[in-house]
Amino acid sequence: MTIIRRFLLAPSFARLVRKERGSVRMTEGYFPTQSGRNSHVLVEAGQCHLVLVTPEDGAEERTEVPRAHADALLDVCAGKTVYERTRVAIGGGREALVDRITHPGALDLVSVEFDDRDAAATFLSPPWFGPETTADAAFDRRAIALGGLPAAGEVALSNAALEALLDMLEDRFGRSRSISAPSAPRRMATRTSSARSAASEPKPPKAKRRHRSPRVSLMRAPASRLPVARPMVASRDSRRSSVSCTAGLTWYRPAATSASRWRT
Repeated sequence: MTIIRRFLLAPSFARLVRKERGSVRMTEGYFPTQSGRNSHVLVEAGQCHLVLVTPEDGAEERTEVPRAHADALLDVCAGKTVYERTRVAIGGGREALVDRITHPGALDLVSVEFDDRDAAATFLSPPWFGPETTADAAFDRRAIALGGLPAAGEVALSNAALEALLDMLEDRFGRSRSISAPSAPRRMATRTSSARSAASEPKPPKAKRRHRSPRVSLMRAPASRLPVARPMVASRDSRRSSVSCTAGLTWYRPAATSASRWRT
């Protein structure tokens, strides 16, 4: 026989738990009591079951049904509850179920299951748990689905409760706040030392550029920059005279003669 102890939970704590652990969406559709047994259909992570519960001894029977049958049962049920469930370890080999009910209204609960009454009676709730509602049947999910949300006051918050919740979440991952914090400065110091060693290494000398005088192209240079030809030797008796220029080029022109025609 499974015994459940149920507690209220502060909405901010429930939100923090869902952020760190994630959650699974669950939908339950409840039917009126028949033949002394309660029945409801459960849809969880793609799996669907028809659940029969005997209130006297808490015996539970589950039968898997196709998704189409589960959807049809949800359409004809008397009331539904939709909630996000997160499982967290709380030490001593026990697990707490954090439920964020979203339909028919908003309510945050946390529950712990036990195999016997002695274990349930000796259980000490963590500081981040709220007031216990085990004895109030109005906080049962079946009662919420069929009768609506009960009146619940605000859960008091304290620094001790927040510290206990943070310690529980961090111990799940096997790390501590005081140990993980200095890791970032160590990596920064390593990078700084490597950057200094790289800066201290001598740099290779730069290659000197050879100075080259600009070349003047005779075909593209303007007329003002072209070499001027100056006559060096001129002979009146010869048919052709040569004229040399300072640029080392020689042009030939016919000599001045009295004849009207050129001689070959």
